[in-house]
Amino acid sequence: MNTDASNAPAIVVGIDGSEAALGAARWAADFAAASHSALSLFHAIPRIDWYFANAMVFTPEALAAELAEEGRKKIDEAESAIRAVHPDLTIERHIVNEAVGTAFGKISATAQLVVIGSHWTSAASDLILGGHVIRIVNNSRCPVLVWRRTACSDTGETLPVVVGVDESENSTRALEAAFGVADTLRAPVTVAHMWETGAAIGLGYGEGPVDWNLLHLLQSNQEQKLDELVAPLRARFPGAHVNKVYTDTGPAKGLKELSQSAQLVVVGSRGHGKVAGAVLGSVSQSLIHHADCSVLVVR
Repeated sequence: MNTDASNAPAIVVGIDGSEAALGAARWAADFAAASHSALSLFHAIPRIDWYFANAMVFTPEALAAELAEEGRKKIDEAESAIRAVHPDLTIERHIVNEAVGTAFGKISATAQLVVIGSHWTSAASDLILGGHVIRIVNNSRCPVLVWRRTACSDTGETLPVVVGVDESENSTRALEAAFGVADTLRAPVTVAHMWETGAAIGLGYGEGPVDWNLLHLLQSNQEQKLDELVAPLRARFPGAHVNKVYTDTGPAKGLKELSQSAQLVVVGSRGHGKVAGAVLGSVSQSLIHHADCSVLVVR
């Protein structure tokens, strides 16, 4: 057994029997092994009273037993696949009878990371089924990684971990998480700052002259601020290979484009305004639905 795992919070992965969940479990197992953490296989059974109202041929007790057995089989399958690669990994098993969002909210309180599988099939199905993912992320009290299968790098190089930053405290946490995850994965880090500097000075709005000197000054200031944000992380992770990206585009679009050649995109969880702290920000939601790689949402 992995004795180092006893002192570290577990990596929790949601198991529902789908291929996406199995892929997420494999990724979570690799990450748990690399970070010397335990892995928790977690299955949430929806409320039995909902099933009972729609399937009166079962008694509540019989239905509960049937659903629990199905949950055990799904976890058995995932554990078998993981044991084939990580025979000594510390693995915990949890089956609860609770709404998915609530269940993940509770277990995330003592977790290091929650991992859930997601796969894109169509815009319509992703927006419908993605609601479960959004509820889990919104209810979680720790970072959540929404796993999505990615294309292999054509060059054979390790794909980067991309992180979108601004000057907010939430963004700083995302930056710290990105460096930490990249260190565990032995991956390079791409730090991306998307700020529409052209729009900030009115470029494309009206017929007046554009102050190009002001535009260049704003861009230079943003580059300097990004250097200042990254400097402490370079000191903490001296072996990190860091690439900085500055683009004049919105964050959702810019990070979506970068996700095409990344293994993971890291973003902060919160939006702004009166409901900040209660729901995901628009950038996080957009990437969960549309990114071409896995997305880590950091609180």
